[in-house]
Amino acid sequence: MGTAMILTRIDRYVAVTVVAGALAGLFVIVCLSFVFEFIDEADNIGQGGYGLPDAMLAVGLSMVQRAYEAFPMATLIGALVSLGALAARSELVVMRAMGLSIGRIARPVVLAGVALAVLAAAIGEWAAPPATRLAQSLQAQGSDGGVATAGGDLWARDGAYMLRIDRVLQPDLLAGVTAYEIEGNQLTRVITAAGGRYVDGAWQLDDAEVTRLGEDRVSVSPMASLELGGELRPRTLEVVVVDASTLAISEILRYIGYLETNSLDSGRYQLALWVKVATPLSTVVMLLLTVPLVFGSQRSAGVGQQIFLGVLIGLAFFLLNRFLGNAGLVYGLPAPVSALAPTVLFGLLAWLALRRTR
Repeated sequence: MGTAMILTRIDRYVAVTVVAGALAGLFVIVCLSFVFEFIDEADNIGQGGYGLPDAMLAVGLSMVQRAYEAFPMATLIGALVSLGALAARSELVVMRAMGLSIGRIARPVVLAGVALAVLAAAIGEWAAPPATRLAQSLQAQGSDGGVATAGGDLWARDGAYMLRIDRVLQPDLLAGVTAYEIEGNQLTRVITAAGGRYVDGAWQLDDAEVTRLGEDRVSVSPMASLELGGELRPRTLEVVVVDASTLAISEILRYIGYLETNSLDSGRYQLALWVKVATPLSTVVMLLLTVPLVFGSQRSAGVGQQIFLGVLIGLAFFLLNRFLGNAGLVYGLPAPVSALAPTVLFGLLAWLALRRTR
């Protein structure tokens, strides 16, 4: 019973140390990202009522998405530092002297990875999408495109119509459109549509429903397709084009359904969906890689060199992710292959490294 309690305390100690180190690494990366993105955003300050507080708030909100994207690399670097500190204080040596195998010591590291993976998934699903939407709303103030945002929706004028748009998937592709036709001060028609495309100088609305408001009656007419205005140009909407990686899974699935129903390319959103699946898994894999790196440093290279190697591994993982994602879209690779291949490859490397470490 006493031994079991000691092992439980060791597990808790190692897991807490790893989580604290990973979160510290994430904080450092996010702070650096904030500085660089704020410098880039500073050019828009002073345009359209977009002031310094707005810019700082917009960049700060965008850091939620950056934190989600940086989770695998941050956990690798932070865990290497924290486990390296345990090795430097000979605490890992004491654990081995107690008869604990490397696999046994790796167990709390994996458990910490699972906890961090759950946190990463929660940020990507519930925190990053609304924060990114708010940041985009603030940044739209610094554009001269004639668009406004409220409550997460986009509002724009197109001739006699006021448009409410749920999402700008691409500059010429909209999802969730409501058009209010106003003559004088009178609302005469309300048009709702699943989406719209800019074709030959006009917006082509799909699966539309037209509500006509007369003096004595209201009529509703469904229409498979409807042409609308065209004064609102795609170039105007470029500032608020949605990045598929910033969407929640439910939103991605909804837009994939809309695109496929209308025979449009959904590859970018398919990839974003599988990246959402891969990110928590890669967080666990990155943590698993820290164990052979740290124990290897006890016999050969110094801890600092092993941490540097960990940084290189994290960069390699990040670049491979980006390369395969872009290559998948260009060459038509299946989205699961493009998104999961780096995680599977580095997971295999972690397993082989653990087997070789004694």
